[in-house]
Amino acid sequence: MMRVLLISFLLGMSLLISCKKQTDDYTSRGTEYFPLRIGAERLYYYDSTHYSRLLNNAEVYHYLIQEFVTDTFTDQSGKLAYRLEQYRSTDTGRSYQFYDLITVSVSEYGVQRVEENRRNMVLSFPIRNLKVWYPYSYWNDSFNTYIKYQYTAVDKPFDNGYIQNPEAVFVKQQYDSTFIFVKEAREIYGKTQGLLYRKKRDLDLQVLSKPDGYDLTWQLIKYYP
Repeated sequence: MMRVLLISFLLGMSLLISCKKQTDDYTSRGTEYFPLRIGAERLYYYDSTHYSRLLNNAEVYHYLIQEFVTDTFTDQSGKLAYRLEQYRSTDTGRSYQFYDLITVSVSEYGVQRVEENRRNMVLSFPIRNLKVWYPYSYWNDSFNTYIKYQYTAVDKPFDNGYIQNPEAVFVKQQYDSTFIFVKEAREIYGKTQGLLYRKKRDLDLQVLSKPDGYDLTWQLIKYYP
C-alpha cells in the first residue's frame, strides 16, 4: 500500500513540474496584449526615412499619430469587430487630419487586424515562446503567403523611453533578407497596453551609397485606456 502511495505521489509531483514548466513558456491570455475598449486612445510617434536611388536622396518624416477605438460592428463572418481610427499630425500635435481606418477582431485563433483591405493575424493564440504561424494563410491570401511570424520572447520587459511594460510579447515578422536586400519587420505588444513598437524595413542595398526603399518606426508614447 505504501509503495502504491509513493508511486502516486511521485507521478503527481512529476505532473505538477511538467505543468509549471509549460506555464513558464505558455500563455492563453492573448487578449491582454491587445486590449480593445471603446474610447481608448493611443498616441504614437512615427519616424520614417524613404530612400530613392533614382533621385539620389533621402526624405525623413516625423509624425504624431492618434489612434482611437471608436465603435464596434459585426463583420462579414458574423463576429464582433472594432473600428480604430487614426489621425496624423505633422505640426507636433497642434492639428490632426484623418490618416487611416483599421478594423480588429478577436477569435479563438488570435487577433486579426485589417489594413488596406488585407487581413493579418498579428497575434496567434495560444501565445507561446518560439511559436511560428503564417498570418495570411488563414484566409487563403495569395499575397505573401510565405511570410511567417514568430514569438521571440513572451512576458519580457520592454522600455522604449516613453512607455515601460514589464510583460511584453515580441513578434518577429520574418521576411526574406540577404546582404543586399533587407525585408524585415517586428512588433512588440505590451500586456494591458497593446502595440508598443513597430519596425519595418524594406531596403535595396545593391549600391550601398545609394539605397532604395524605406525604414520606419512606430513607438507608443501615451496610452489612455
